[in-house]
Amino acid sequence: MLVTPEINRHNRRHALTMSLVIAIAAVGAALLYLPFLSLLVLAPVAYWAIRGRCLRRMSVAQQPFPPQWTSTLESRVRFYRALDDAQKDRFRQMVNVFLDEVQITGVRTDIDDTIRVLVAASAIIPVYGFTDWEYHRLGEVLIYPGTFDHDYHTDKPAEANILGLTGLGHLRGVVILSKPSLLAAFTEDPNPENVGVHEFVHLVEQEEVEKGLPPEIPIEVVRQWVGFVARELAHPSNQNTGINDYAYTNEHEFFAVVSEYFFNSPETLQTKNPALYDLLRRLFHQDPAALTSHLPRRRHQIGRNDPCPCGSGKKFKDCCLHSPTHEN
Repeated sequence: MLVTPEINRHNRRHALTMSLVIAIAAVGAALLYLPFLSLLVLAPVAYWAIRGRCLRRMSVAQQPFPPQWTSTLESRVRFYRALDDAQKDRFRQMVNVFLDEVQITGVRTDIDDTIRVLVAASAIIPVYGFTDWEYHRLGEVLIYPGTFDHDYHTDKPAEANILGLTGLGHLRGVVILSKPSLLAAFTEDPNPENVGVHEFVHLVEQEEVEKGLPPEIPIEVVRQWVGFVARELAHPSNQNTGINDYAYTNEHEFFAVVSEYFFNSPETLQTKNPALYDLLRRLFHQDPAALTSHLPRRRHQIGRNDPCPCGSGKKFKDCCLHSPTHEN
């Protein structure tokens, strides 16, 4: 997502190498048929085609960060607040790049900068420990006015119990998030659920299957994780971590749900299940419990007894905090 000096050097070398290969091929072909020399024009075209995205990201990352975006991160995103100044600067650069490249669209609801920044934070938190990360297939995030059903309808309360979805098939490359559930994820209420992190963790898992593991994750840790999950799912009656039962749907949901706990309630997870916490620490190359241990809890932005922002008329605690369904 960010272009480090090493990534920039590698990209530049790759662009120069490909340009040189094309130039040599054009000159060689011209020895047989002179008009082929015109293929030399492809060399600079290839160079800028390869360098373009890298240079754009470097430029976007350095753009001024709007003060209201910083205010949103400071007031709502505990993970960000725990970072030191240099780490915060890197996080803000990642937000700049993400929001430049991923379209965020409201579906029958308005979205503002707060929603856009919280979507970006949801995407960045799980991958912040990786030096070079790419959500290759992600093109758009859709924000719904509330929970929805399997047909993406929000007008049937009895059936609309889905908080978020990672698209497959014709929706591949699309993430759908419930607006009130996203807001609920970033309060100071002691709540482990985070629909944004949940859905982006699904994307992280998909990327690792298709593109390979980040270099920060040893393959041995993955083997340990697979064994751990298999044992957990084989004996769901032995649940002793207080984790939402939805985690035991399958191995993918287990990973996504416990990742919510890992990032939203790391101290609790570390206390209740240190082995699980340690595995996640190595999988994400992060230690959020250590990161946030020095932070006091601030008063949450929305009280549990305040009206839910989705307009349902229910109290926030009854509307947003207890809808466990996610889909991938």
